[in-house]
Amino acid sequence: MAGFNNEFVQQLKENINLADLIGSYVPLKKHGRYYMASCPFHGPERTPSFAVSPDKGFYYCFGCHASGDAITFMEKMENLTFVEAVERLAEYAHMEIPEQEASPEEKRRAARARELHEVTELAGAYFHSCLTRTQMGKAGLAYFNKRHLSMETIEKFKLGFAPPAWQKLYHDFTTKKKVDGNLLVEAGLCANKNGHYYDVFRNRCMFPIWNLKGKIVAFGGRVMDDSKPKYLNSPESAIFNKRRLLFAIYQALPTIRAKKQAIMVEGYMDAISLHAHGVTNAVASLGTAFTIEQARLLKKYADEVVFSYDMDAAGQNATKRALEIAGSVGLKLRVVHLGEGKDPDEFVNLHGGDAYLEAVKQAEPAMDFLFHSLMKQYDSTTLDGQHHILDDMFSVLLSAGDAFQLNAFIKKMARAMHMDEGMIRSEALVYAKKNRSDMYISQSVPVEKEAVDLNPLKKRQRLLEAGFLNYCLIYQMLPDGWEELSNYRFADEFHGRLFSLMKEMKEKQLPLTAEAVEGMLPREDISRLAKLRMEGDQPGSVPKEEYIWPMKKIYLQEEYRVHTQKVQELMSTDPEKAREEQLICIQISKEIMALK
Repeated sequence: MAGFNNEFVQQLKENINLADLIGSYVPLKKHGRYYMASCPFHGPERTPSFAVSPDKGFYYCFGCHASGDAITFMEKMENLTFVEAVERLAEYAHMEIPEQEASPEEKRRAARARELHEVTELAGAYFHSCLTRTQMGKAGLAYFNKRHLSMETIEKFKLGFAPPAWQKLYHDFTTKKKVDGNLLVEAGLCANKNGHYYDVFRNRCMFPIWNLKGKIVAFGGRVMDDSKPKYLNSPESAIFNKRRLLFAIYQALPTIRAKKQAIMVEGYMDAISLHAHGVTNAVASLGTAFTIEQARLLKKYADEVVFSYDMDAAGQNATKRALEIAGSVGLKLRVVHLGEGKDPDEFVNLHGGDAYLEAVKQAEPAMDFLFHSLMKQYDSTTLDGQHHILDDMFSVLLSAGDAFQLNAFIKKMARAMHMDEGMIRSEALVYAKKNRSDMYISQSVPVEKEAVDLNPLKKRQRLLEAGFLNYCLIYQMLPDGWEELSNYRFADEFHGRLFSLMKEMKEKQLPLTAEAVEGMLPREDISRLAKLRMEGDQPGSVPKEEYIWPMKKIYLQEEYRVHTQKVQELMSTDPEKAREEQLICIQISKEIMALK
């Protein structure tokens, strides 16, 4: 737990009244077994949907589904890391954090990270000073002026200029500031070839990359002519991982949190120009394609990401890949249309920030954008074109994990492509199996009012699973008959992980208290545990009849369906195998009847 043992973390949470803590941020009202408030994470609402349970130690919003414990709340409200949130709560609860002796290697790494932070901060000030206070920086200022950036914007982003000389920074830092040359290499500011040091960034406009704490951890450098590479970025280091950060995230975070929306652009100048024109929730990726880590970072603070990439072929492909990734973490996605050939930087300088914000309002839902762009890219009247369109759509729709959306979109695609809906559903099932997705895909063409209904069996499964797991947590035991679920496949992945953890704890003869289970879960699962505990009603008293047998029955019915299908497939090709499958079906049928 990042330097804190489970015992301390659990004791800390027990010493904090969650209602008092959250009540210091938002007004709470007692309502039955919960305290209720307007959700602080998704804005004002007429009817309070944010529930707090001091007894369980969790909060849960029935509107936006934000959930977690005291630590999660502090992380989100104050934009803190896990360690910072624990430290803040320890101070709040007047508890001393137990000292843990770091190993020599840990101490060495921490000291080196501090040195890297110091030298990158120093370099940020150095490049900024070169731009704003020296003659050699005039070329950089001229470039930024040509890009319509004011001194206010240059100061806000601490933009800079790298001198053209090969060893200017190296000489100044090693002689005047007594910085070790190897540290400059590790920070990506210098390189060493055959024992000779030289500056990595030369004659470039410099874009500092800030972390979430407002510290400079890396740089992007842009040439002022047509030489290559146009952009040069710092290598990864102990303090910089380009997959986990976004350009301008520190500057954009207050607006992202307030609006619950982020605007994702491709380039540094796109993000800076938008901020300069009042669009202050814009961020950009760091010289790489949009990553799952960046998507998860945005998901902490936003409900929606609006993609504003160039609309050329490369931009459309980048948008598709980004949508696939962002959709997989549960973000709502839309795409901005700015007209042919216009990037956000060009658009906002021509038309202004208000016009851009209006374009954001009109942004198209991501799946609609993707489908329309694929329809332009491929000929939907040909078999080859249809396969391209469907495969690209299925890859993004399945990654989003939303059965409701997938089944609804199949109908939309069938209409637009003049294809048989049943055929598209069959193609979707084949694609899902090939890519090992267990997404529910209806194989019958539903009537209009049921066209986009969720699979009721899966919903019932999840409810039964939640009831069963809540029973285990409340009564601190795996009840009699739990072994009958050894082959059961959980409809909810988290439920399956939680059950596996409980089985492991029972095998090790560990107490199945809610606190012990919570302490063994990874931090990213705490919000799911909170949702489970807060949504669930008081569990029943006969778990075998109320949960275990109904769950087993669902599993057996699915097995019966699978083996029945095999009988039909083998009847004409392998009668002997078909007979074996029939015997399995008979046995399963007997087991199902026994459960009744």
